[in-house]
Amino acid sequence: MKHVKIDERRNVLIAKTDEEAYDFCVQTFIEEAKKSIAARATFSVALSGGQTPLPLYEKLAEPSSALLVNWPLVEIFWSDERAVPPSDPESNYGAALQFFNIPPLDQAKKHRLVGDCDDLHKSATNYEKLVKATCADGKFDLVLLGVGNDGHTASLFPRTASLKEDKKLFVANNIPEKNCWRMTITYPAIDQARAAYVIVIGKGKAKILKQIFFGEYNPVELPAQKLGTKENPVTFIVDRKAIFGLGL
Repeated sequence: MKHVKIDERRNVLIAKTDEEAYDFCVQTFIEEAKKSIAARATFSVALSGGQTPLPLYEKLAEPSSALLVNWPLVEIFWSDERAVPPSDPESNYGAALQFFNIPPLDQAKKHRLVGDCDDLHKSATNYEKLVKATCADGKFDLVLLGVGNDGHTASLFPRTASLKEDKKLFVANNIPEKNCWRMTITYPAIDQARAAYVIVIGKGKAKILKQIFFGEYNPVELPAQKLGTKENPVTFIVDRKAIFGLGL
């Protein structure tokens, strides 16, 4: 894996292939779990939604990986969710559950971000309380994220109110361009996490990554630009196709 430092907030690890990128993600998950459990007897992770991380979860469920994690000490959360029940094909929780219901991953404690409810704001508040009560020091050991072609990450979409949140860990977010509401982790929750990784795979991501890494800083239009702090830099895990033409 080639390492490139974009700036003091952002690092990039470049894999030759998507397979190598996912293998590294699995290795990172296992190492972070072992480190956290050794230090605090627990490992809390916020999983990314969408299709990109599913191969990671599938690889974690393989015996060669699954047996390396002390799953009863793992607390699984989600970084964002749509306003749908777990049975809906659009549910991030439901998509991941197909892998986290496989032994021994099924021994982990899974905390659903409830989007199919009457009061999304209350649901976000309840999730924040759960995070603070469950995670050591009220912060995640690991946050996994992705990037959309419009520059969104989790459900922090361009020009939405969630981008201004500077205290709450989770909020309900109205997304006018999609005519829907979603639940999402916020920058404060990401920034205070002990580790944060952004998985970006495929040639279709090269254009948006160029804007995120080298374009004019405008996180209102490109929310993923704001990821990472000097104190807690974020690491992008990419394959060669995702950075084609970027000169990295």
